Amino acid sequence: MRMIRPLTEQDRKHVVALLSQDRALNLYILGNLETLGLKRDFCQFWGDFEDSSGVLRAVLNRYMNGWTLYGRPDADWAGLAQVVDQHPVPAARLQDNPGGIPSFLPYLQRYRASQEKVEELMTLAPEHFRPVAPPPGATVRRATLADLDALIHLYRDAGSMQRSPAAVERPLRDTRVWVAEVAGQIGAAALTNAEVADLAMIGGVYTVPALRGRGLSQAVCSALCQELLREGKGPVLYWDTPAAGAVYRKLGFQAVGRWRSVWLAPAD
Repeated sequence: MRMIRPLTEQDRKHVVALLSQDRALNLYILGNLETLGLKRDFCQFWGDFEDSSGVLRAVLNRYMNGWTLYGRPDADWAGLAQVVDQHPVPAARLQDNPGGIPSFLPYLQRYRASQEKVEELMTLAPEHFRPVAPPPGATVRRATLADLDALIHLYRDAGSMQRSPAAVERPLRDTRVWVAEVAGQIGAAALTNAEVADLAMIGGVYTVPALRGRGLSQAVCSALCQELLREGKGPVLYWDTPAAGAVYRKLGFQAVGRWRSVWLAPAD
């Protein structure tokens, strides 16, 4: 009998124990669990359990239209794929780093990959951090909800970094966003997509084309990392362009592995 079911508060310690086998890789799921809990309609969790012992083998998490999962090699990957395939909210993205198998994508029947990226996963230790000051004429600060409209406009035409209004508002409310301003206008931003007590996943690092080459991304990331490290949270991120990699290495980030992202489209 298949033992896949929605997770409850009684499962929390077992979920954390399984995901803590690789906390950096599972930061999205851990962050959603810690920040949002198990009772949000836009953020759901399922677990796959051994039939006989009831031991948790895998965790599947939906956040809006994106999916993330992690599990042991003997997990019911086909059964977990059915949860994704049959969910009424169409899936748009898969963080395909399942741990126990190379890829979850082949198990999906309703979806295919429209785009795939394998990026470098990096972390920043306090002793390696090399902060940088904002360039002349720029101000770096933490954003507030008063910046929501400006940030929606910033990310609307951000290419691969484009975010929906809801995806812009969520970190303003649940985690944090830092911005760089030039002449009173937001020209660059960086945020955390997920946070737990000891780690934070940085994302949304974007500078408008007209202001690139001035060091704004590096300055805004530096300020964000400085705040996180001061709170005892190790910054984690992944990247796929040489320019981004150069920025992060200058700040002291070091590679720890690979991160695979898949954009999904209907299989037919």
